Amino acid sequence: MMKKIKAIISVLLVLSIVGCFSGCGSDHDNGSLKDNLIDGWDRWMQSFSKHALTKEKDLQGKKDEGVDAYTGTYTAAYDRFNGKEFIFGGTALNRENGNQLQITYKLTVEGGTAELNWIAGSDEYSISNINSEDTKEYTISSGDNYIVLKGDNFSGSLELTVKDAKN
Repeated sequence: MMKKIKAIISVLLVLSIVGCFSGCGSDHDNGSLKDNLIDGWDRWMQSFSKHALTKEKDLQGKKDEGVDAYTGTYTAAYDRFNGKEFIFGGTALNRENGNQLQITYKLTVEGGTAELNWIAGSDEYSISNINSEDTKEYTISSGDNYIVLKGDNFSGSLELTVKDAKN
């Protein structure tokens, strides 16, 4: 009797999870169950990624978000900053606005050290760690994609704009 109850609870739990990932059901007019499951999984993954971004109240500067968490503008002045700021990005399987981003930045290092990096999955790429300004394009892939500033006793400033490369 106890095994039957555990089996029923397990089946209900699995069905609940599948329902959540698929948006609580399949809309036959908007795609297959498989598409809805993938979209549900993507939304679930993105909901967790929002927690990886530094909260606006904890950022050193002012952030204006663009069409999503991957785009926008950020300007900041730093005074002996130690730590990391996850400024833009997220964790998506498929970004609704495409995977090409254009990053324009101006990093001014007056003291200490600063690194502006692009995190793609488990890889981390340097955008700049010296006084510089430039525009670069990046292709985001499925999974983690973040722009991060790391500071070690960093004094200086950062101006950053991220937008869809097609715009």
